[in-house]
Amino acid sequence: MRDLLSLGELCALGSGLLWAVNSMMLRTRSHQVSPAAMNVIRCGSAAFFFWVWLPFSDPLVGLDQVTSGEWLLLVGSIVVGMVTGDTLYLTAIREIGLSRALALSSTYPLTTLLFEWLLLSRPASTGLALGCGLVALGVVLLSGRGVEPESRPVRLKYGVVLSLSAAVLWGLSTVMLYPAITHLTLVQANSVRMPLVALLLYLIRLRSPVEFRRLDRRTLMVVAGSGLIGMGLSSLMYLASIKLIGATKAVTLTSVSPVFGMILGVVFLKEKVSLRVLLGIAACMGGVWLVL
Repeated sequence: MRDLLSLGELCALGSGLLWAVNSMMLRTRSHQVSPAAMNVIRCGSAAFFFWVWLPFSDPLVGLDQVTSGEWLLLVGSIVVGMVTGDTLYLTAIREIGLSRALALSSTYPLTTLLFEWLLLSRPASTGLALGCGLVALGVVLLSGRGVEPESRPVRLKYGVVLSLSAAVLWGLSTVMLYPAITHLTLVQANSVRMPLVALLLYLIRLRSPVEFRRLDRRTLMVVAGSGLIGMGLSSLMYLASIKLIGATKAVTLTSVSPVFGMILGVVFLKEKVSLRVLLGIAACMGGVWLVL
């Protein structure tokens, strides 16, 4: 029996931890910055991260091979997953807290498989059906009002719907992204995706730039830092883990992010987690693991 984790396993767990840290940072500012503005800032900082990293990644020789259809899918995945899905997730964190929102939205590997089954004719399995059942149980448990985090959420059902909607949109976005990055690396794709998300949200979702001028420096640094950590470094570690230990094991290990999120929420945000919430998180994670 091994005593130490491999580098790939450490990268996968590190990616899950960083995503939880990113979510915790956003939670601390969720009542000071609107979800749309928050998404603009974090995507802008992530764009800077990937543009700095771009010269150290693979050469851009494959760009001329990207078809118009692939560019269309890439833009579509941006609108579905990051412009809409991420904004819903950020709203959910504000409504129901870190522990619940992270657990519910982290079921997106299951929704990815569902869309592969619906759109790509991937064969369904018993594990998929059982996974859906466990996630449904987790949703029921997390939708109930046990001991609430911080202050009691006044729109719990609304937050649950937002979290699950984010998971659905992330699943669809992932399926759209597969063929879109045939000729692009993750760094190259994100060098396009991140600034485009920031621009689209700034032009479409924000009514006025006044909100940016009202932000204090600390809030701006926290939100921008979450983009560097969660959308930048975490995604690179996730990619490294896939290369080192394979996609299935990497996704399985990173899916423990809700556990990290729950611990961070209790320690730093003083969220109170009931047995019902613990069981709900476990059910959602179990449902994801069954389909991997």
